[in-house]
Amino acid sequence: MTTPRTVNLKTMNEWPKRIKLRMKALGLTQETLANKMGLTRGAITHYLSGRRMPPYKQLEKMADILLTDAAWLQFGLARELDPVTNTLHYKILDDLPTLHPIPIISWEQIDVIADTNLLDRSKVTDWVPRMYNDGLQSFALYVKGDSMTSPYGHMDSFREGDLVQFDNDHTPSNGKYVIAILPGVNEAIFRQYVIDGGIQYLKPLNPQYPLIQIDDKTRICGVMIYYICS
Repeated sequence: MTTPRTVNLKTMNEWPKRIKLRMKALGLTQETLANKMGLTRGAITHYLSGRRMPPYKQLEKMADILLTDAAWLQFGLARELDPVTNTLHYKILDDLPTLHPIPIISWEQIDVIADTNLLDRSKVTDWVPRMYNDGLQSFALYVKGDSMTSPYGHMDSFREGDLVQFDNDHTPSNGKYVIAILPGVNEAIFRQYVIDGGIQYLKPLNPQYPLIQIDDKTRICGVMIYYICS
């Protein structure tokens, strides 16, 4: 099991440098970045000086604009593909500033995630850093199969190998993505939670898979917080 590291203040204070590196690489000025984010130039100045850290939603938006990952901006963390297992993993470039890393679990472990404190952490071999506003009841999974791969370019789409983080303290709302276990089925599924006419469904993004109606025996194990494409 990976041992959680102590917080490294030096590493935490280097996130403005990574923002500046991406701005320089893309030729973006503070004013341009501010306009793209819908913020004032003064707000960007506060971020770049390290006087204020952006909320995570803004950090995600900034990462999209800067063509990088929020995890890299905040933690200096990169992703690499394991050539043997063909799965995506994190490569630590800096000391990891987190006391509570999030376990990347197998699909077979989902049925014990009613409380992540009950998870046998000795069986967890991979971890993802916990963003500063994540809940402590979070876990991550690598997507498998193509049921959530959309054939339409204008929609969300999840490919096999994408890393998806969930929180089982969240209550799903219409349009959110969830992990669920169906009655009588031992294996979990990843679907979009949809309410239509007062009826709840689990909807695949790939139309080749069926729409599933939820009943009171369906167990929602987690709501997606964010994901990283493979």
